[in-house]
Parts: sequence; C-alpha cells; structure tokens
Amino acid sequence: MVSFLVSKFNSYYAARPVLTTMVTNAILGGVADTVAQSLTAVRERAVRKPGGPDPNSDQIAIEIHEVDRRIHWPEEELIPDSKVLPPPFDFERLTRFMAYGFIMAPIQHKWFGFLSRIFPLTKTSGTVAAAKRTAFDQLIFAPVGLGAFFTFMMTAKTGKDVI
Repeated sequence: MVSFLVSKFNSYYAARPVLTTMVTNAILGGVADTVAQSLTAVRERAVRKPGGPDPNSDQIAIEIHEVDRRIHWPEEELIPDSKVLPPPFDFERLTRFMAYGFIMAPIQHKWFGFLSRIFPLTKTSGTVAAAKRTAFDQLIFAPVGLGAFFTFMMTAKTGKDVI
C-alpha cells in the first residue's frame, strides 16, 4: 500500500510538481490540525472530568494555565476554568490550515528550488550544504513564513485586514 502511494505521488510530482505540492501541503496541514485539535480535546476532557488529573500538579504537561499564572494578562485567562467540555472539532479552523498549506505551496516550492540551486547536495559536501540550506531557511524564510501564517490565519478567521 505504501509503495503504491509513493509511486502515485512520484508520478503526479513528475507531471505536476507545484500542484502535487499544493495538495500535499493541504493534506499535511489538515492532518496536523486534526491531531492538534484532537490532543487538545482529549487533554481538556481529562482535566475537566471529575476526578481527572489536576493541571496544577501535572509535572509533564505544559498548559496555558501555567503561562497565565506567570504572565499577568490584563484580561481574563486564555482558557477559563470550566466544567464544560471543550468545544467540538473546529472544521473552519481545519479549512484555514488546509488553505494556508495549499496557498503557500507554490512559494515554498520556489524557495526550496532556490535553495537546491544555491546549495547543491554532493557526495563531498552533502552535510555542509544541508546545514547551509537549513540555516538559510530558518534565518530568512521562517520569519517571513511565520508572519504570513499569522496574518493569513487572523485575516481568514476575522475577515479583517490585520496589517
């Protein structure tokens, strides 16, 4: 099954690399958000269930309540204490994550192609070239990508221009 999927992906990528990257990014964004929402819901249900773990004494989990206690926010807590179960799965949020991955894919495709041309991987300099690609990506593209991510997410959520 995996080899079938890999061969299909490779054939689609050979024929239409940008479109294949766009669809792949959308799927990966959807999977990532689904996992994040599911883990959050499971954790919140466990914490809010009578007799569930106490978030104040949990040594492993880093919860937003800890941040609330350390940083005195001017407004109410980011996640208010409540016995009500967390909200159901947010399909609009899932759609925003998938749309962002789909829209950013052509830019990322060009960027990684640029990095491949500037720092080609060879047998003699593979590790050095990979380290340079990573450094370039993290120092140049990551800040721009994060800004684009938060701008897109806020604009898509509120419908207002946030810049």
